[in-house]
Amino acid sequence: MGSLKHAFASLLLLVFLLPDAWAGGKAELPAAPVTAGAYRVTDALGRTITFQKVPERIVLAGRAVVMTVNAVYLFPEAQDRIVGIGSTDQGLGDFYPLLDPRAGQKKRFDNSAGPEQLAAIRPDLVILKSFMKEKLGDALESIGIPVLYADLESPGAFASDIRMLGDLFQDPARAAFVNRYYEARVDAIRKRTAGAPRPAALVLQHSERDGAAAFSVPPVGWIQTLMVEAAGGEPVWKTAGIGAGWNKVSFEQVAAWQPQVVLLISYQKPSPQVVEGLRGSGNWRARLAPFPADFYSWDQPDTRWILGLEWVAKTLHPELFADMDLKKEVSSFYRELYGLDQAVIDAEILPRLEGALAAK
Repeated sequence: MGSLKHAFASLLLLVFLLPDAWAGGKAELPAAPVTAGAYRVTDALGRTITFQKVPERIVLAGRAVVMTVNAVYLFPEAQDRIVGIGSTDQGLGDFYPLLDPRAGQKKRFDNSAGPEQLAAIRPDLVILKSFMKEKLGDALESIGIPVLYADLESPGAFASDIRMLGDLFQDPARAAFVNRYYEARVDAIRKRTAGAPRPAALVLQHSERDGAAAFSVPPVGWIQTLMVEAAGGEPVWKTAGIGAGWNKVSFEQVAAWQPQVVLLISYQKPSPQVVEGLRGSGNWRARLAPFPADFYSWDQPDTRWILGLEWVAKTLHPELFADMDLKKEVSSFYRELYGLDQAVIDAEILPRLEGALAAK
C-alpha cells in the first residue's frame, strides 16, 4: 500500500498514464489491431482472444454485473449487440431501461444463472467480472462460449478496461474520449487539493437487520478508501489493518477514530434518510454527510466513481470547491457518457439526488 500512498501524494494524474497506480490497476496493454478482418483483445486477466468480427450476441452476467453493464454501455454499439443481462437493480431501482430503449427485448436472468441457462441465449461472447472466472467463466469456456473479463475495481483498472472495450467494439476513439473525461476531472481535483489540509474522514456503511443498526468500513485497498485519499482527505480507518470485505465496527471504535467527517453509505434505503435519523440521536460529533446515490451509490467501482470522487472532494473541502455545481456535473456525466436527454436527467436522475446533494 506504500506505492498507493506515494502515488496519491505525488501525482494523481499518473492513474491514467500508469493504470497500476491505484490498487487493482494493470500495466498498459498494447492496443488490439484495428483491421477489416480478425483482431485481438486482451482482457483484465491478460488473456488474449481473437475475434473474426465484433460479436453480435453479447451477454453480461455474473455477480456485480451492474458495474459491467454500466461500463459496456458507455459505448453506443452496445445497444445493438447486447442480447442478455443479469439483474441490475441493487435496491434503489433499475437504471438499465434508461440505458437501452430496447431493454424490454433483452433476455433477463438472475445473477446466479449458470452456464446452461446462459448457453440457451446463444451468446458469441459473455463478459464477466474477473473474480467470476472459476465460478462461471471456466464452465462457459468448457462448452465453447468465449469469455472476456473486466476488472473495474479501481480507477487504474477502469481506464484499462475502457481501452479493452474500445478494442472489442473496434471504437478506440470512444474509449479515448471516455478516459479523457475522467482524467480531466481527476486532474482538476488533484490541483485544487494539492497542499491543502487533509481532514480526517471515515467512510461508513449503514445497514439494518431486524431493526438493529450496524456499521462497517471498507478494506484499505478498496475504491472508497482511494476516493478519500484522492479527494484530499485522510482515511482514519486505514491503519486498522482491515482485510477483505466490509468489516463491522462498533460505535465505540467509530468514536475512537475521531473523524471530522463521516461519509455515510446506505445501499438499502436513501442515505439522507439514514443520516437524518442518526443526527436525531445526538450521539455524533462528526459531520454526517450522506453519500449520494441515484440508482446506484456513487461509492462503488461503477462508472459513477468519478461523481463520487467529486462529491467527496467538495464535502471534505467545501471552500476549495465552492464553484463546483454537482448538479451540472451530473448532467454532463449522463449527457456525454450515456447520451441521455436533459429532460430525462431532470425527470429521472436529479430528483433521486436532492437530499444528498443539498445536505450540509
